[in-house]
Amino acid sequence: MSETHQGNFIERKINLKSKRVFLLKFIEFNNGCFVSLSEDLCKIGGLHVSVASNNTAQSARVIPNIADPIFMRTLSEKISLMINGIVITNFSNKKPLSLNEMQEIMNEVLKLLEAKTSE
Repeated sequence: MSETHQGNFIERKINLKSKRVFLLKFIEFNNGCFVSLSEDLCKIGGLHVSVASNNTAQSARVIPNIADPIFMRTLSEKISLMINGIVITNFSNKKPLSLNEMQEIMNEVLKLLEAKTSE
């Protein structure tokens, strides 16, 4: 996995065991973050916004992701609860994810967040 890190911006390439490649872009703000995941090329796909307060997350689909709407919502809400803030999630994929692929991506994103929160 390669990584570019400039202050509040991190870019990683996630190579899945299934040979699919996702580009992860993470931008951190004082009250939240922007997370972009796109398969092969950097594209805008489904957009989801989640806001956490009092250990609950409220979410809204701005642009639906037809292939994996539950994964996108879960990812967005989990991140918002971890940072206790606002998360805008972009997710563009070519075909639906398998359960193992979802777990691999989720683990990589959570690993990134854990590293950011321990800084």
